[in-house]
Amino acid sequence: MNGYFQIQINEKGVSVLLSPPIGEGEKIHVSELKEYLDTIGVPYDAMEINAALYKLEEERVLFLSPTTIQPIDEMCNVLVELDRMSAVIRLYPPSMGGRLISKEQIINRLKDAKVVAGIDEKEIDRILQYKVYCTDILVAKGKLPTPGRDASIVYHFDTSTDARPEIKEDGSVDFFKLNMLHHCEQDQVLAEIIPEEKGEDGIDVFGKVMPAREVRPKVFARGRNTQVSSDGLQLLSTVDGHVALIDGTVFVTDVYRVEDVSTATGNIEYHGNVEVNGNVCENFSIKTDGDVFVQGVVEGAVIEAGGNIIIARGMHGQNKGKLKAGKNIIAKFISAAEVHADGFVEAEQIINAKVVAGTSVNAEAGKGLITGGRIVAKNVVNARNIGSPMGAATIIEVGSDPDLKKRLAQLQKDVGEKSKSIPQMKKTVENLAKQLKAGRTLTPDQLKNARTLQVSIEETQAQIQKELEEIEKLDKLLRGDNNAHIDIHGTMYQGVAVNILGATATIKKEYTYCRLVKKGADIASTNL
Repeated sequence: MNGYFQIQINEKGVSVLLSPPIGEGEKIHVSELKEYLDTIGVPYDAMEINAALYKLEEERVLFLSPTTIQPIDEMCNVLVELDRMSAVIRLYPPSMGGRLISKEQIINRLKDAKVVAGIDEKEIDRILQYKVYCTDILVAKGKLPTPGRDASIVYHFDTSTDARPEIKEDGSVDFFKLNMLHHCEQDQVLAEIIPEEKGEDGIDVFGKVMPAREVRPKVFARGRNTQVSSDGLQLLSTVDGHVALIDGTVFVTDVYRVEDVSTATGNIEYHGNVEVNGNVCENFSIKTDGDVFVQGVVEGAVIEAGGNIIIARGMHGQNKGKLKAGKNIIAKFISAAEVHADGFVEAEQIINAKVVAGTSVNAEAGKGLITGGRIVAKNVVNARNIGSPMGAATIIEVGSDPDLKKRLAQLQKDVGEKSKSIPQMKKTVENLAKQLKAGRTLTPDQLKNARTLQVSIEETQAQIQKELEEIEKLDKLLRGDNNAHIDIHGTMYQGVAVNILGATATIKKEYTYCRLVKKGADIASTNL
């Protein structure tokens, strides 16, 4: 119970009864007592009040003034919190002969403080029954707006774009559990919208409405071979095929199936996924914006896919085969081929191949061998064994992208050439402007040339600015991932050339079961 004070009036004048707190109650606030006395107009000695309250351990009466005043009624003050979401009252006891405060008076005091909403009349009734003085009592409470819920989309297929194949107990890749292609059937529900739920408006104790946050609806971003249900809440496939989520848009690609890619089919160009039950024969090609799945072998052929390329039995490139994927490339083995994937490349063996991966190159399953050729990955190369005891020329690079380097070099060259041309064009325009200022008459060709040069200057400057922005982005990308590394789960043999984020070395001794990283300007090994 808080400490409190009460005015006493007798023939000698005005005094105040000071009661200390009980238990963990608050002490009487000096400022509160002074404010109360100022309100009722009783003079006092501030020093005496301070001294009396400093060590108030039991009830005492402090004489204030010989002034004669009328009895003091029970009073209450109203305090509204800064957030306007609650209001409290503090009651002060009456003097002898003073009137008790009524419920109507309390509500009027609240109204005077502009508190009109959320008033708890039951709490006021309780206060009037069980008086507690000099204590904050909550009598009005606002209502915060409920936030509501934005609409959301639930996809009924795996939306992952970087799933890797499953490795069997014997260490080989299970090409029948690749988790890469997601089959769907006609009229299958691919995604559903969970509709938004509007929140409820709130209100503060002043009666001001606090609007609930606007909730955001959702609509399907959909590509080919899909349709939206009549209620707009379901997305369905219109064909049998494969479903994928690409940059937030759902696409369904129908599937083109053949036994072999050979003289029987010729080269294949298709707008969708391609499945080859047999082999892709030498000198033939497959080009598609979808995924390519080959059950057999690829022999000296070219495959270009906007999505994934998956080759169950591997690729004999014969030094002319090429694979290019907008996502990932997975094969049993890759031999004597040129391979480029924007995602990762996965194979049990990579032999005498040029491989460039936007993320990682993995050769952990089975023999897990990389030998001969050049392997480039942006983030990491994982392999069981790299190189060979016979010293096959093998180059491993991580943390760089050759295509980006070429693009950066070309942009820098273009910006340099454009920047050199601008001063000469400006000089010509300025000379013509000086002639006009001097009163000379320019020919129509000269005027036309001046206007053309001015447009060229503006266009060239805009192109330079755009190219500089691209240079800045490429420069950040080419700084590489500071965590770029090479993981060796078996042996890296002597003679392997290694480049990690620009630090280069030719391996002079065998490394086993370790990670190679860049340390300063050198390459060092750490534990896996």
